[in-house]
Amino acid sequence: MSPFARSLVVAVLTFASGLLGFFLHWLLPAQHVADARGMIGSIIGLVTLMLALVLGLLIWASYGVYSHQNAESQSLGPLIMKLDFAFEQYGPEARRGRDLLRAAVVRGRGWFWGEGDRSDGRSPYAQLRADLREITAFFDSLEPATEQQKQLILTAMPNFLEAVETTVRMSRQLANPVPKLLIFVVVGWSALLFMSYGLLGTFNALSVAAAALGSVAVASAMFVILEFSQPYSGLFGISPIGVDDLIAALSR
Repeated sequence: MSPFARSLVVAVLTFASGLLGFFLHWLLPAQHVADARGMIGSIIGLVTLMLALVLGLLIWASYGVYSHQNAESQSLGPLIMKLDFAFEQYGPEARRGRDLLRAAVVRGRGWFWGEGDRSDGRSPYAQLRADLREITAFFDSLEPATEQQKQLILTAMPNFLEAVETTVRMSRQLANPVPKLLIFVVVGWSALLFMSYGLLGTFNALSVAAAALGSVAVASAMFVILEFSQPYSGLFGISPIGVDDLIAALSR
């Protein structure tokens, strides 16, 4: 389900909770509602405070995922270019290393932007392990004949390991950016809050319009959270143009 569809569900649920509150206000004896007004008002204050805090925390956390992924993806470019330059300077013997590097970047683009070939059923972790094994074997197969070639290997190997570590961190962070249970709890608090509003309010056109606008506000916050939690797609998605340019440069 897309972030927009989920947000729409949240809006409908919170609005329906407000209508349920109006119905309970009409159904229950007026004296019962009046006697419980103090308690209901206290609960409204408590839930409002918790909802504001947790919604703010979720927005901050999801934006943190987005900004961290953006920074990490940008940091990979210089590492890849340093590796490719080192292989180029080494000589024709390092051509296979350049091919392995380009293949790894193409697979990484597929993982993060959803266009990769996963017909073999291999997870990113398994593929990264295979890449690490293959390119380590490639480094071991090199036989540097000059001091410059030895120095290129010594500088290229740490860059490659850092690129792998960065990719692993990015993959792990995307596994569960925002806990689903926490989102369910927040939606439940929103439904309880709107039901309480309806219970203490009076059913009329203005009250219904206010409940609808409030539902849209909660749903918009949830939409922002879900969008930032998917940094490679949606309205705020990180553009793959930089990676495409890098792949094109590696292909030359």
